[in-house]
Amino acid sequence: MMVYPVKHSPLLRQPEHFIARDELKALIQKVTHNLVNIKDETGEFLLRLDDGRVIDTKGWAGWEWTHGVGLYGMYHYYQQTGDQTMRKIIDDWFADRFAEGATTKNVNTMAPFLTLAYRYEETRNPEYLPWLETWAEWAMNEMPRTDHGGMQHITLAEENHQQMWDDTLMMTVLPLAKIGKLLNRQEYVEEATYQFLLHVQNLMDKETGLWFHGWSYDGHP
Repeated sequence: MMVYPVKHSPLLRQPEHFIARDELKALIQKVTHNLVNIKDETGEFLLRLDDGRVIDTKGWAGWEWTHGVGLYGMYHYYQQTGDQTMRKIIDDWFADRFAEGATTKNVNTMAPFLTLAYRYEETRNPEYLPWLETWAEWAMNEMPRTDHGGMQHITLAEENHQQMWDDTLMMTVLPLAKIGKLLNRQEYVEEATYQFLLHVQNLMDKETGLWFHGWSYDGHP
């Protein structure tokens, strides 16, 4: 097994930086406040789809990969600090989205289900279970695949035919793995493992250990 000397690489090494705990908490709370109150006042970030739908890709009331990443960060903060305000933001987001109804399933809209799986593990809220089961089953059996069975990075706006992106591991594969472990669905865990290995094979540069952002079976990285 090759070990890449990340700590000793001038390109990859990061300077050490220390910050006081209270200062860090204040910064996190400020970022969270801005995140949940962000609005697209000009319509600049509206995504207009061919079927007539208009998707708000910026506001907190949307349902995209950005929300999935934000929710997961908030969840870890809540888990480490017990901050109930953060927990309420998470639970309210899911309650509001579920009340609106399901969105289109794709690699990015799967992202929030990683956090939902952790919240179900803690609460056993029966409302969460059908959502976890339905979306995991979609990722396992219906999500488009590339050659060799890679998860195709299909989004709201783009099919991305035969393309694998490293984003997919965070947005879809991690939720699938967590749901598989949580619901004792070993086939989900095995599929997630395969996806990681296939993405490593195609996206990682063997000389440096760095990753390309994407790979296309139709062409090149």
